[in-house]
Amino acid sequence: MSFQAQLSAHALGRPTAVTVGTFDGVHVGHRKLLAKVAALARAIAVPGGGVAAAIVFRQQPRALLQPDRPITYIQRLQDRLAMLAEAGLDAIVPVDFDPGLRELTPRRFVGELLDRLQMRHLVLGPGAAIGKDRSGDARTLRALGREMGFELHTVEPVLHRGQVVSSSAIRSALAEGRLDDVAAMLGRRFTIKGTVESGERRGRQLGFPTANLAVESHSALPADGIYATWALAPGSKVGDEKFPAATSIGLRPTFGAGRRTVEAHLIGFRGDLYGKPLCLEFVTRLRDELKFDDVAALTRQIERDVVDTKRTLGVS
Repeated sequence: MSFQAQLSAHALGRPTAVTVGTFDGVHVGHRKLLAKVAALARAIAVPGGGVAAAIVFRQQPRALLQPDRPITYIQRLQDRLAMLAEAGLDAIVPVDFDPGLRELTPRRFVGELLDRLQMRHLVLGPGAAIGKDRSGDARTLRALGREMGFELHTVEPVLHRGQVVSSSAIRSALAEGRLDDVAAMLGRRFTIKGTVESGERRGRQLGFPTANLAVESHSALPADGIYATWALAPGSKVGDEKFPAATSIGLRPTFGAGRRTVEAHLIGFRGDLYGKPLCLEFVTRLRDELKFDDVAALTRQIERDVVDTKRTLGVS
């Protein structure tokens, strides 16, 4: 479906304040921008007020522009869309960043928003640009706004430790295991969601059964290591209750390096989670992933990890 058709499918019937982006993570910088969109929409002087709308790229644009560069996402698309709705947007329009959209000039791009969404305000983050080859910078868009009848607003960045909060900065902090920085930039703890799949049952053989989480292949993951986490398993016997969990991310080098896995030992849980959804909320990185000389040494370390997890999470 073309960009134009995707916009038309979400015809809103009232003037809009619009923002555009991938919004991966819906972090504190995004939330500042979204609050501006909502405020501008409410101020539009029409019966019922205007509509706060977001054009959300399903894929990061560089997935098309730089196809040889690996792409990871902090969140699944459905979670991004849900958090955007929770942030107060009235309309969320997911679109594919495809070759047709890539070739639109800034004038054509904003023209589509004017024609199909009755855009009155366009709100963009720091350094954002739209249109072919990112040629629609703030100066260009302000000039188009004066000519075509909309107002451009740019939102100043949010800083953390002197660094601009961005999705790429969060992915970098994740890759280094800096969970405190990740949480500060997200405005919440980092989570991973997936479905519990059958593994090699090594944890059960060691006396510490684990839930092996199948996550999307392009999910951004924390650095390999052991983490104190909370596990939530909606729809299972756990219900919505949190369970403390010692979670391992890595290649399990003691048994010979294989594929990267996410395995959580839910402390105090008894039951079957296979095939069920699981969410892991990451609190603290406990240690690096290590290779042990034998299974007995690994087992002793897991016992210590469980103790450290319970202490970190404040449970007995």
